[in-house]
Amino acid sequence: MYPRQQAVTRLKQLTQLIRNYSSARLCENKENLILDIQKQQEVFPLVWLRDNCKCTSCFHEHSTSRIIKWINFDTSPKVSTIEITNDNNLVLQWHDKHISKFSIDWLKERSFREDSQQKYLQENYRPARIPWSQETFDAARKVYEYEDIMKNDHALYNWLVDFARYGMVFTRNAPNDNHAAAKVANRIAFIRKTHYVEEFEVRHTPGTSNVAYLSGSLQLHTDLPYYEYVPGAIILHCLVQTDGEGGDSLLSDGLYHAEKLRQENKEAFDLLSSVEVNWLDIGSEHGDKYHTIFRCPVIRLDLQGNIDKIHYSVPQRDSHFTVDVKHVKPWYEALKLFVNSITHGTSKLKLQPGELLAVDNVRLLHGRTSYQDSDKTERYLKGVYIDWDELFSKMRVLKSQK
Repeated sequence: MYPRQQAVTRLKQLTQLIRNYSSARLCENKENLILDIQKQQEVFPLVWLRDNCKCTSCFHEHSTSRIIKWINFDTSPKVSTIEITNDNNLVLQWHDKHISKFSIDWLKERSFREDSQQKYLQENYRPARIPWSQETFDAARKVYEYEDIMKNDHALYNWLVDFARYGMVFTRNAPNDNHAAAKVANRIAFIRKTHYVEEFEVRHTPGTSNVAYLSGSLQLHTDLPYYEYVPGAIILHCLVQTDGEGGDSLLSDGLYHAEKLRQENKEAFDLLSSVEVNWLDIGSEHGDKYHTIFRCPVIRLDLQGNIDKIHYSVPQRDSHFTVDVKHVKPWYEALKLFVNSITHGTSKLKLQPGELLAVDNVRLLHGRTSYQDSDKTERYLKGVYIDWDELFSKMRVLKSQK
């Protein structure tokens, strides 16, 4: 090799060494390991490192599962030696002689820095939800072709991401097939069962125990709020639409209006997000009786105070209101403010045969204007439920295959 080529090779090796340079040391309290990676300092608790050892006695690689015996786990582990290897691995020997080996890249991906954690959650947990109002409804309304989402993984991935972001997604040119909605659910994962049949019909049904199966107006609501594990999403397929007046679908973003209420009237928001309501449904479906009750606020928050779910349905709100009497009137006044907001912010559209509408059932409120069937047409929709766990799972699988 010529001297010039040797110099270039050595320079490349030195550059790579600098790029990959890492050092590790214990912090003063001996409970955390400080890792300097390319001038970026990372801190990893020793207890977390020991818990995430990748050796075969602690981790089952094929199932990606931790198998460490936690009954014997030491929550204050101590390190005897620390080494950074030439192939960029961190090797720790613990006081009990156990050895753990971690790739530096693997550790970087699991950084405890807040910016890194937020980036991971945004990219891998759930897409950030985008609230919309009546004025921004058209921009939030994303439309896909049925054949595309059924045959093209990239199209289905985008469909799922838009659904998660906006709480609704539209699909057109579905076949005249009673099972078209079910086929979409099964393409993603599987249908969520309830006390209704898996593929339920929405049509005028005299004598029904469900007001959705009448032809009158249907107030804004979320489906099945009386379930503790409420179905996360609804997929509705319009097979026949009335040729007369009415039958319009109504949509309102509960996330947008709940946040609006928080900004405009914090006291009302706090009442709706803390006072538990009894949600009730009693009836029978196909000969099977049910009596379902679940208690939760209209607005459900997560541990960080973010809006997690909306539960709201006038017909399913029980007359038993098991709260302190002093909260009753203020709660009704708060609910009135919220209902005024979602109603005045409603968007209206009329689904046409061959269109599918997917609705986030724990975020959006949906309803319908009254209608009258004619001799020629009887409004007829088929629907299925599917859970968000399955929607998010499919989204991650498709993303990993891109």
